[in-house]
Parts: sequence; structure tokens; C-alpha cells
Amino acid sequence: MGQPRRNERQNFAPVELVAQNTVADPSGKTGRIAAEIERRMMVGEYRFGETLSATQLAKQFDISRAPVSAALAHLRSSGFVEVLPQVGYRVVSPSAAEIGDFFVALGKLEGAAASFAARRYEGDEADRLIAIAARADPNSLETTAQRQGYVANLHDYYFTLWTMARSTALADRVAGMRRLASFYLWQGMTGLILPSAHLLIMERVEIAEAIKARDVTRAEILMEKHIAHKPHLNGFLMNNAT
Repeated sequence: MGQPRRNERQNFAPVELVAQNTVADPSGKTGRIAAEIERRMMVGEYRFGETLSATQLAKQFDISRAPVSAALAHLRSSGFVEVLPQVGYRVVSPSAAEIGDFFVALGKLEGAAASFAARRYEGDEADRLIAIAARADPNSLETTAQRQGYVANLHDYYFTLWTMARSTALADRVAGMRRLASFYLWQGMTGLILPSAHLLIMERVEIAEAIKARDVTRAEILMEKHIAHKPHLNGFLMNNAT
């Protein structure tokens, strides 16, 4: 796939970002550098296939190479970058088929969570999940603050769903995949797709309603579909098909 120019599309946010990762990240200088490099990838400053030099990054951060190299090693283990022998690191550049496979696999895990939630939720948890899904506003996505509000709503939705699923160990691991999914979607976006936002919100409401009805099979199937077709709705696979 072609490499877009650096900073291209920085004023846009993907329609369907995902909840923040809950897996422990490195602390101190290494953690701050890793977070900043990841942020740059998320907003499109670093694109698929772009080379990252630990030496140049150390100069930018006015710091020694050691914490920068440790930060890049962490991002490699998280799936964001890969090693280039005798060169340094490079932002990963998965094919459209690999992106599609990733979201199918993530959909299976999120689908399992939906089925667990349908079996295990207590009290008014399902009503709260429906309310969270329904209050998302796809018509207010023009400003950064509005998009951040939309993303915060997504975080609340997935956090509540996984709380209902009562599978903490699995939730921690899936959260890392969800953050990587957000990165993939960002790299493939060409702009905000409001009809897709409307559809995705409706799907989340439908999933929550299936969970409330304790329809385990329907909740699982709906969630799998919801996750698996995100790259298509966000324009990624359409724009980068091989």
C-alpha cells in the first residue's frame, strides 16, 4: 500500500476509536517516551512503514538513547513497530488482508465478552450499557473536543461491558489489542464518515439490548460482526484493498 505523507489527515479522528489500554506500560522516562511515540503514530505523524531512528528521537527528546531504545522495544512488543537490522525501527505496515484478519480475531474475543456479559451481568448493569451506547452523538464530531467525547463514550461502553463479563485477566489482554486496532483504523482513515458512526452506535445499542435479554448467542454474533467490519466502515479496506 502507498505511504501517505507525514502529517496528512492530522485534523481527522477515526470514526471508531477504541477504549484505552489497561495493560501496564513502562514507567518513568521510558513510559513517557513510548506514550509520545505511540501518540504520534495514532494521529498520523508517523505512518505505516516509516523508519524511526533512536538517535534522532533521543535528540528530539533531549535524552540519552537508552530510554528511547527501551521505549521502542516496548512498542515492538506491543505490535506497533518492527526491527530493521542495522537500521533501527520501522512502523509496522500490515497488508489489508492482515488488518482484516486482525479485526476478525478481535471480534471473536469481544464477542466472547458480550456472551459472558449476557450470562453474568447483575442488577441494572445492562440498562446502564444501553444508556451509554444511546447517548453517543455522531453528529458532533467536527472539533477535537467533540471527538474526544465520542471516544470517551466508547471507553465507557467497553469498560462497562467487560465489567459485566467478569473476566479481568482476558479483559487486560484484549485491551492491548483494542489499542492496536485504534492505531490501524487511524492509519487507514481518509476522514470522518458520519453514516458509519450512526450505524456503529445503533449496533452497540443492539448488542446491549441482546445482553439485557440474556440472549447469549445473539449478543456474541452481533459483537463479532460489529468489530469485524470496522475497517470497511472506516474506509480502510476499501481504500487499501490489494
